[in-house]
Amino acid sequence: MRRRVSDPAIRVSVVSLGCPRNLVDSEVLVGKLAGGPFALQASARGADVVVINTCGFIDAARAESIDVICEMLALKAQGDVKGVVVAGCMVARYGRALARELPDVDAFLDISDYGDAPGLFRTIRARVPGEGSPARAAAGTPFFGGGRPRDARTDLTRARLTLPHTAYLRVSEGCDRRCSFCAIPQIRGRQRSRPLPVLVAEAENLAASGVKELCLVAEETTAYGRDLGTGGRLGLAQLLSALGGIDGLRWIRLLYAHPGSFRPELVAEIRDNDKVVKYVDMPIQHGDDEILKRMKRGTPAAMIRRLVADLRREVPGITLRTTVLVGFPGETERRFENLLALLEEMRFERLGCFTFSREEDTAAHALRQRPAARVAARRRGRVLALERRVIAERNAALVGRTIPVLIDRAAGGEAIGRGEGDAPDIDCSVRVRGAGLKAGTIVQVRVTGARGYDLEGKVQSSAGARR
Repeated sequence: MRRRVSDPAIRVSVVSLGCPRNLVDSEVLVGKLAGGPFALQASARGADVVVINTCGFIDAARAESIDVICEMLALKAQGDVKGVVVAGCMVARYGRALARELPDVDAFLDISDYGDAPGLFRTIRARVPGEGSPARAAAGTPFFGGGRPRDARTDLTRARLTLPHTAYLRVSEGCDRRCSFCAIPQIRGRQRSRPLPVLVAEAENLAASGVKELCLVAEETTAYGRDLGTGGRLGLAQLLSALGGIDGLRWIRLLYAHPGSFRPELVAEIRDNDKVVKYVDMPIQHGDDEILKRMKRGTPAAMIRRLVADLRREVPGITLRTTVLVGFPGETERRFENLLALLEEMRFERLGCFTFSREEDTAAHALRQRPAARVAARRRGRVLALERRVIAERNAALVGRTIPVLIDRAAGGEAIGRGEGDAPDIDCSVRVRGAGLKAGTIVQVRVTGARGYDLEGKVQSSAGARR
């Protein structure tokens, strides 16, 4: 039935949790609502439908997801929200159990193309108060839909939820690695790279819409193309080269680059392509060979050292970000000290540290000799203390230098931006002073000081601003 002109739009609020890959999923879901009787709003209160896109990777992420779901269900009970829909990784992994534990949720959407979402949201809005969930069949089975399985060969039609000048480009779905602590292959499936022409077309559309910074994401970005049957002729280096020719793009950034998949041609492309920022997010997970073996990483410490040395030699001034995991089964004090020694030696400019989470259906679930929680927490504190010192020393060395800064937000004569060494939402920022600052422009900033993790600076001249 055609909607009457007088009918108000269906108000939808999306809460996207977890990593940038999850954010892309949220954008795909919102994109399915385009052109229909829907209005996206930031606040959950007053919405017809609230969608929580969950993260199910580790204990802390699941706990956050459950907290948000319960918060939204409380708003529903008060009459401030009409329907609550749960989507994402937790549904893919624990959907049936969630349905039993959270009977007041209206529907659960698995990871897909979300083609069923518009009809579902219409049904929720049309429901008579008190009649129960519209997504449950007669037998009481909750709706586990969302559309067809995600097709890696097609464009991801989406409505972006990022700042107008920055966007994520998902280059593949799934992962073929079997790291012993990781459940992503069970959640996302095997790797499915998206064809290069599809990615270039999507990037061109993003650039035409005003995107200046493109962040490449996947479960393993450096494995891009391995499954396309090109005999090794197509990989991330070739993709970066093609993206570098797109007018309007200024910064191309690599996230989630597994150190075991680097090739010489990729290092050369990072070095020679002017649009590829000299930044690599490269999770190493540990620095002790026995722990790396137990993790099934395939990257002994010597390999990590060689790769970091190659990147620093070939790409002077590169910013390297990494992620490490402490408290893994078998991590003795000596093995932890090996990690700490490697981090001291490598001096990664950016670092995230997590404690081991014992995940079902992973090889590490059955491993013994897990350090006590208090020991793992103490070790995490030592890693972060080391990293704070590394960042402080690096920031001090930048004082007096001039660096390019992408302005994210501006008001009056002040702005918040990021240098080439800082990815959106996860890294540091630069507080900038100067006249005529506009979001989405890249300006030359003289660093005048440092405050904690962040820098402060002043625009060299208004003529330095570039769109």
